[in-house]
Amino acid sequence: MEEVFAGFVSGYIMAIIFSGLAALMIVDARSRIPFLVKAIAPNISAVALAVPISLIAFLLWTAVGMFLGLLYRYTLDEAPGGGLGSPNLLYTMLIISFGGLSLAAIVTAFRRLPWQVAAIGLSFIALFGWALPRLAQAAE
Repeated sequence: MEEVFAGFVSGYIMAIIFSGLAALMIVDARSRIPFLVKAIAPNISAVALAVPISLIAFLLWTAVGMFLGLLYRYTLDEAPGGGLGSPNLLYTMLIISFGGLSLAAIVTAFRRLPWQVAAIGLSFIALFGWALPRLAQAAE
């Protein structure tokens, strides 16, 4: 059960990071994307926009974290053994692969990688690939 709670905590931290960066991206993109011009008031700040984003982000990222905690527990049983600074090499490699492929897909689709997206991707890899296993290990 430690793994699920570690995933929840990692997901909560991820939601905090995501909320702020997503709000900044939306405020920056508001002038370029016609849908956002109509959907978001021109005088709304990134802080005010972060509140509704965070309501959904906290639910989604904690659920993702709990799922990844279960995946981590499964990989501990099926493929024990540490590596890359993590208690479980297979799990960390899965997280690095998923994060890296996601960032590569974004670069391929949009021909650029905004710094906010890069920060979110690297946070995903760090929080779920290394922090989650370490938190679960510390809770034992």
